[in-house]
Amino acid sequence: MQRARVRGTYSTALTKLLLDQGFEIVQPSVVIKERFGLNDTDTGLPPDLDITDRLDKQGVYVVGETISLDALVGVLQSSLDDVIVRRRAESHGIDYRQPTSDSTVLQSVNKDTGCTRSGSELDSVDIEFPAISKKNLDALRGLVTPTIDGHHHFKACGGKISYLLEMAEKMLEKDAPRNEVEKLFVESVMAEYPTVDSRIDIEHVKIDGRLFHLNNARIVDFDEKEGSLRLLRTFEKSGTYDGLRMRRDPNDYALTEMRIGDWSFRTKYFSSDGRYKGTYINLNTPVELYPDKIRYVDLEVDVCLWPDGKMEKLDLDKLEGKIYGGYVSEKLGDIVKTKLEEITDLIRLEPW
Repeated sequence: MQRARVRGTYSTALTKLLLDQGFEIVQPSVVIKERFGLNDTDTGLPPDLDITDRLDKQGVYVVGETISLDALVGVLQSSLDDVIVRRRAESHGIDYRQPTSDSTVLQSVNKDTGCTRSGSELDSVDIEFPAISKKNLDALRGLVTPTIDGHHHFKACGGKISYLLEMAEKMLEKDAPRNEVEKLFVESVMAEYPTVDSRIDIEHVKIDGRLFHLNNARIVDFDEKEGSLRLLRTFEKSGTYDGLRMRRDPNDYALTEMRIGDWSFRTKYFSSDGRYKGTYINLNTPVELYPDKIRYVDLEVDVCLWPDGKMEKLDLDKLEGKIYGGYVSEKLGDIVKTKLEEITDLIRLEPW
């Protein structure tokens, strides 16, 4: 039986998931002990896995024995549709933990929690929870304690929104009517989100952990009821539209159309005088909107459309490589391939 110590934003949901999968939870917080009725005499053992929040609250960082990490990854990939897994050696130098070195973290885990059995070697893994994973974890948490829809998304917002969430869920714990609490919460939270003409960052996250900021996007249209957005970006420097294999000139602009929760979005590129240059359709984990940014994980596969009607599917082999490398599950790969076929079928019927 694998023993896990869990702390942070995802602790209730992950404790529920791991207990259901036969893991043992050790050294629990007071809250976790109360929620799950854990016995002190059974929880003082050293962990095989130490699970803590990433700094950005978009997932967790796990230190432990390789065999235990493999068991955890297996559970997460079978339970969470869009979870992303990055081994320490494959993280391109990106570190989502508290700002300290690997050796310091591993020494601290050994000293403070005894996280490893005699003679074993520790490794680490970064786990990202995109939109669907957060919703899956919301459902698990809701089986244990009153939980607002979107709990883990709102916790990742931090600041005022995280505080409002805590207040709302305390009201639910006191048996306040759910519909009234959620209505008040949503009204309060929406005031923190962007509106038309807001400038917003687009966090384009690669499967391997690299993060690209598609800066200076302006919201030109936002249907809050439908969750659809249209974004405008203007390019100052020359370059190349890689997928389209076309030149990018200064003052070219891009119009991006996306909807919160969708597995893809499209961007149309234009010259400064309005000449259409082509369309790029990106497949990704469902789009998330935060007060200051849009975030998703790019799933490698894309579709390009040219003004003459030509269509090309790109980089399916890259996704296969990430499946083979263990970053994403075969289940997520199948979802992406299904979405890709849906998009190309739609294009054939009605070109975008």
